[in-house]
Amino acid sequence: MPSKETIVGLEGQQPTLWLRPSKSRPGRKRLIETIPPPTSRSLERMNDPLLVRTKMTHECEIYPYGFPVRLASNSPLVMEAAAISWGTYKRHFITPPLDVRCLVSDSDKPACVEPPVFRSQQHLLSIVADAENFACLDLERAFSFGWVTRKTAESTEYFRQCFLDVMIYPLLEIKYLVTLHAACVVFNGRGVLLTGDAGAGKSSLAYACARRGWTFVSDDASMFLRDAETQEVIGHSHRFRFREPVGELFPEFLGLRSTLRAYNKPTIEVKTTGLPVKIASSGPVDFIVFLNRRGFTPGPPRLIRLDPEDAWQRLVTSIWAVQLPALDERVEALGRLLSKPIYEMQYGPLDGAIDTLEQLVRESQVRLD
Repeated sequence: MPSKETIVGLEGQQPTLWLRPSKSRPGRKRLIETIPPPTSRSLERMNDPLLVRTKMTHECEIYPYGFPVRLASNSPLVMEAAAISWGTYKRHFITPPLDVRCLVSDSDKPACVEPPVFRSQQHLLSIVADAENFACLDLERAFSFGWVTRKTAESTEYFRQCFLDVMIYPLLEIKYLVTLHAACVVFNGRGVLLTGDAGAGKSSLAYACARRGWTFVSDDASMFLRDAETQEVIGHSHRFRFREPVGELFPEFLGLRSTLRAYNKPTIEVKTTGLPVKIASSGPVDFIVFLNRRGFTPGPPRLIRLDPEDAWQRLVTSIWAVQLPALDERVEALGRLLSKPIYEMQYGPLDGAIDTLEQLVRESQVRLD
């Protein structure tokens, strides 16, 4: 019997097994042996240690920040969490849908409480909490998949923040966006980006502005289209996230308690539905204001003009590094944003801070007129 190497191929519709002489035994005739096609029963007996044949019994299309995402899962828990995060969004962009698959195992292991670890090389990004709760993202192909246990999926706040949201947002960021840790509010058609360190009061000041008649766009993450000619925020205007004790600032929230979230940030999430505020899914950026409550001394709020280099050092930490051309594109987009007037506002009481911001907008409009 001659030594052979095997190649599987197709002739028309008939599967074939090609046998040809190995390089060490030249001169032998090529032999073609036809084998019967596999049956469904034989395929079912095929080993599936990677669980690639897990049936996706639940599918939907969602629109985070207006972009289409095709979400598939074997569990309704994933669909329910997606509806909480993005059920109020409508489609605004005609782009190919992201492909996201999040599966739930039958493991009875307790829910995860510690945040996952993120690591990336080239076009791949891994998100790992433990051996049964993990995800992998292909940043170039706009694809992600992950597995979580049932109890982790039932821990809705943790699951949304630590898995479902971050299986989508990095794909959008690499494809289209640049994201800053900032709130955005609009007054008289002029947008103000409120940024600063954690605890600087971005969400509280944004809500206080909305109570005074400003239009609310976003309270903790402001996204921009990288290739847009003008800078415009795409926000999450359907909810506010506050820290306790928010009821001391706003009586309408008295009695609300935080839901334990990952990353050691207990948060109160409040939907804008039913609140007496104006909202918009996007808004312009005309000013960038860094908030500073720690540097405040008694007296009126103070606006200090910042140079772009100072602002760059403060904002560049919002951009996470990746080994793809999108990193340079995001850095360039941030540089263009810094052409706007930039200030630091040292403030205490919210009403005085709003007065100062409204004066800033009005004075700029007078100069334009």
